[in-house]
Amino acid sequence: MSKEIDKLWENGKKLLKDLGAEIIDISLPHTKYALPTYYIIAPAEASSNLARYDGVKYGYRAKDPKSLDDMYELTRSEGFGKEVKRRILIGTYVLSAGYYDAYYLKAQKVRKLIKNDFDEAYKKVDAILTPSTPSSAFKIGEKTNDPVSMYLNDIFTVPVNLAGLPGISIPAGHDSKGYPLGLQIIGKAFDEQNILNIAYAMEEKINFKNKITDWWIKWVKPNQNIWLIEKITNMKL
Repeated sequence: MSKEIDKLWENGKKLLKDLGAEIIDISLPHTKYALPTYYIIAPAEASSNLARYDGVKYGYRAKDPKSLDDMYELTRSEGFGKEVKRRILIGTYVLSAGYYDAYYLKAQKVRKLIKNDFDEAYKKVDAILTPSTPSSAFKIGEKTNDPVSMYLNDIFTVPVNLAGLPGISIPAGHDSKGYPLGLQIIGKAFDEQNILNIAYAMEEKINFKNKITDWWIKWVKPNQNIWLIEKITNMKL
C-alpha cells in the first residue's frame, strides 16, 4: 500500500476507536490468493452465462445479418466490449478440457479457504476495516492495455465477493491530487444492518467533502451506436 492509503487506514482505525469500538488485529492468510482466484472464477461464470447471449430475445442485435449464424457472431462481436471479450476468453480457457481441474476446480478450493479465514476472524470481531482500493481511481481507459495492473485495484474487495459477505465502501479522505479515497467495512453474512450502522457513524464523523470539479458524462448519440465521453470542468455536485 502507498503511504497515503496506510495513513487513511490508520485514521479509520483511530476514528472507530474514538466512536467506542475495540480494535483487534486479525489474520486472513489466504486472502493473498484472492485476486488470482477471483479472476479465474468470475471469468468462468461470465463465459458460462454469456454463452447463452445471442441477441434474439433481449439486448443488442446486429443489423442486417446475412444468416442466423452471422447474426449470432456479429451481435456478440459488436455488443461485447473489449474487457467482456477478454473475460469470456479467459473463462472459456479455464473451463476447457484439460484445464478445468488445474484452474477452476483449484480456484473453488482456494475460495473455501478464503471463506474459512473470514469465519475464524468473525469469532473475534464484529466487522473488518480495510481500504477500498490501493490507490485513487485511475483515468478512463488508462489501464486498458495493462489488465493485471487494472485488476490489482480490486485486491481489497474481491475477497469479500469470494466469501459471500456484505461490504460497504465510504469516502474517507483524499490523495495528494485531491482525488477521493475510500475505506471498506466488511460484515458477517446477513449482517448488513451492523455495517450500515458503522458506516453511518463514520460518515457523520468524517464529514467528507468532495474536491473534484472535473466530471465526465457518458452519453450515446440518438439512433447511433456511438458512445461519447464529454468532460465538464468546474461543476460541483
